[in-house]
Amino acid sequence: MFCMLQLKRLFLWFLLPTALIVGCVRTKRAVVQRYVQLHRSHDIDGLLALHTSDAEFLIPGQHPIRGKEALRHLFEWDSVLGSELAMTGLSIAGDTILVDTVIERNRFFRALGLTEVRYQPGTRFVLRNGQIAGTYPAALSEESLKSGIEEYQHLFQWLSANRPDAYSRLLPGGLFRYNASNARLWLQVLAEWKQSKR
Repeated sequence: MFCMLQLKRLFLWFLLPTALIVGCVRTKRAVVQRYVQLHRSHDIDGLLALHTSDAEFLIPGQHPIRGKEALRHLFEWDSVLGSELAMTGLSIAGDTILVDTVIERNRFFRALGLTEVRYQPGTRFVLRNGQIAGTYPAALSEESLKSGIEEYQHLFQWLSANRPDAYSRLLPGGLFRYNASNARLWLQVLAEWKQSKR
């Protein structure tokens, strides 16, 4: 009887909290895995439902994207460009999920001759009450930067010289403006640029 009582106490004081922690970790991982699935299928409403109303998305070197309406514009941009994400190496520290490897493929990168871009380790998702409150992508990897920088420079020079109207709309103040109509204009401009190189 004493042994059974000790086992119950062990379960209540050690095993039950451990089981709850493991379940919580799985739930947090599932949020990021669901994010990748919804992003891949371009389910914008599903993506927005994963986020808090005041969620922020901070792309290095760009204006902060805050709130669901701004997130909608970003997700529509990704949808038009056919963006696909792959994420591996998730680790959890409290309400923060760290991602070791992020790979992105889209039509914009392909037009620049890049099959994919990789981000440095350290992309973070911050959760609040089971929803994403903040997304903080790491910077592009050195390899991705080196692979694309020359083409980026050629494109931006061509754009400012040949399509100054598009340049000022797409890159006000030198920063990207994320929305569906700009993504479509980028694809049009990229096609024109590629045609001019022939």
